[in-house]
Amino acid sequence: MFVTPNEEPGANRLSERQEPGGAAGVAPPAGTADETEEVGTAQRATAETQLSSDSGSGDSATQTDAANAALANEMATLLREREEAVRRAEECWDRYLRAEAEIENTRKRALRQREEALASLRRDILSRMLTVADNLERALAHAGDDSGPLRAGVEATYRELTRILATEGVQRIEALDAPFDPALHEATAVVLRPDLQEERVIAVDLPGYTLDGALLRPARVVVGKPASSEEPS
Repeated sequence: MFVTPNEEPGANRLSERQEPGGAAGVAPPAGTADETEEVGTAQRATAETQLSSDSGSGDSATQTDAANAALANEMATLLREREEAVRRAEECWDRYLRAEAEIENTRKRALRQREEALASLRRDILSRMLTVADNLERALAHAGDDSGPLRAGVEATYRELTRILATEGVQRIEALDAPFDPALHEATAVVLRPDLQEERVIAVDLPGYTLDGALLRPARVVVGKPASSEEPS
């Protein structure tokens, strides 16, 4: 066996004896440092993940609170807008009812004024027709016993006129020998009559007429008064 210089005898044998197991607790086995580093990395990743999860949960809660607050504000705004819309609707409805009532009142007022105007015009026309009837009566009174065609024509005209007046609701007031009524008669003269017990119409100067039961023209009459009365009515 050759011994290499500078090589001590038994060194290889000592190395051979130490290589199989190594000294226990003196040097770590191969690969232990890498595994330790991997475990530390995994632990750090888990901690970061948990921290990120906790941070995400906080952000999510904050976002939820903000969303709820925004929704509450929106609901409050909608409620205010609804109340304002209801108020305006009620105000518009009230204005509509008032306008409708005013229109109805205006319509009724216009109709009433129209009816009154027509009634006044009708009374005026019929009153003028009474003047024509008065003139025809005078003509017949002056004609006397004349039985000629002129009298016949005047009588026919007078009859037609009185028929038209009656159709329109005009009625003659029968005043002669009737008790004096200030509501129907207009006294043009008063005569004392000892044979009378009350004031009566003894003569008619101008006949009176009613229209639909209401006075159209009072009869102008001469009133006979009992002689025992001191003053005429």
